[in-house]
Amino acid sequence: MRILLVDDHPEVRQSLGAFIEQLGHEALQCDNAPAAVATARKERPDLILSDLRMPGMDGLHLLAALEQLDHPPPLALMTAFGDADTAIAALRQGAVDYLRKPIDVRELHRLIERISSLTPTANVISPTTTVTPVIREEADGLVIHGENFARVIALADRLHAAHDLPCLIEGETGSGKELIARRIHHGGKPRISSPFVAVNCAAIAPGLFEAELFGYAAGSFTGALAGGAQGKLALASGGTLLLDELADLPLDQQAKLLRVLEERTWYPVGSNQLQHLKARVVCACNADLLDLVGRHRFREDLYYRLKVGHVRIPPLRERREDIVPLAQVFMGRIRRTRGRGFQRLSSDAAQVLIGYPWPGNVRQLHHLLEQAGMLHDGAVLDVGPLRELLPELVPPAVTGTAAVLVPAVVTSPVAAIASAPAASNGVMSAPPLDQASIVLPDGNFDLDTWTRTVVQAALAKHHGSPVRTAAYLGVTRKVLYTLRKRYGLIDVGEEEPT
Repeated sequence: MRILLVDDHPEVRQSLGAFIEQLGHEALQCDNAPAAVATARKERPDLILSDLRMPGMDGLHLLAALEQLDHPPPLALMTAFGDADTAIAALRQGAVDYLRKPIDVRELHRLIERISSLTPTANVISPTTTVTPVIREEADGLVIHGENFARVIALADRLHAAHDLPCLIEGETGSGKELIARRIHHGGKPRISSPFVAVNCAAIAPGLFEAELFGYAAGSFTGALAGGAQGKLALASGGTLLLDELADLPLDQQAKLLRVLEERTWYPVGSNQLQHLKARVVCACNADLLDLVGRHRFREDLYYRLKVGHVRIPPLRERREDIVPLAQVFMGRIRRTRGRGFQRLSSDAAQVLIGYPWPGNVRQLHHLLEQAGMLHDGAVLDVGPLRELLPELVPPAVTGTAAVLVPAVVTSPVAAIASAPAASNGVMSAPPLDQASIVLPDGNFDLDTWTRTVVQAALAKHHGSPVRTAAYLGVTRKVLYTLRKRYGLIDVGEEEPT
């Protein structure tokens, strides 16, 4: 490999260059970013290792300048500042990793090995890459159609190469967080043999989490196995550990997890035998962690450490272009596994699916189609079965509406509110509803039921955050609390805002 070192301190370049050459690679050197761009254009290095803070053009601007090349090389940044926000910005712009000064040569060695294993095409993926929106069903079960989700997959594949980087996947319930975690694990090659160990943090008693994660020695506590036990970190060695429902992790255990991520070592409970972390750690959460940080229910330092490798899965209502293609793929899978089911959607049914807010996301869509296929026969899924399964959102009058397959036709106020964008100041003004576009049932209308559904949809849109939901609906937090209390949507132990 040809590795370009960019640093304004010659002693740093010389020491790192000597180490790189000991590994059998060629080391190129530049003392400033503009010279690095010219060298990259001429020499086409396989990796650039650049200091973050340099006179004139810094490392982030160098990264942006390299993206203008026909074949931008991967870039990793070195920083002595430990600035989590800068690290996040660098990874967002396309950096493959960052190393803290003084450089640990073992980390540098792992980085070089990781980059050398990449295919040439993997080196040129960046957040600004244009992804052609084609329908593609992957071997791991993922369905890629719209550009929004294609970018999620591209980011997951890039994070697969950064094995030492902790990852945080944020997304609503049913959005596919574990599928993305597995994608980060195997990088599009689901037949790999390395272990994937999933742990549901919400299912572990607080007093047992440390033993579950770190393992324990014989006799370390009452009820411990005679021979001790390996923890999940050890079981995932060489592969990936997924910590799901991370928001349910107690604060004291969050501190221990942070230490493991920082030091990459741990001690089993009751043992003085130091263990080294050899697993990728991926965390997943359906709550708004930043909101929990503001409420002192999640550690800020752990949040920023995890967010270095951050993936946000957009909810289905934010990628409505995927709904009909997903439905088509799901109907095909259901027919193959169940031996029955629909072959295609009617135009009216497609319109209803596009307009629905999908609080349960992709999982809800799949379950809906599976249920409809079991309860009804026929080749074409029409509005009738959907009316039975989604009675609050598919009134009888919708049958016979124009066959428009875009979300411009609103079938209910819920769909309008769930899909309307927030104002720039974070406060939601009245949604631009056209009375002619709202289809009301001919029978009695239960306003209370629809109000409850609107509040639920707004909470789902903002990941359960009362602060953001209240601003979105244009009400005070106290009014929102009253509505949530009326409809049984209050979290256990939540206090009424003053």
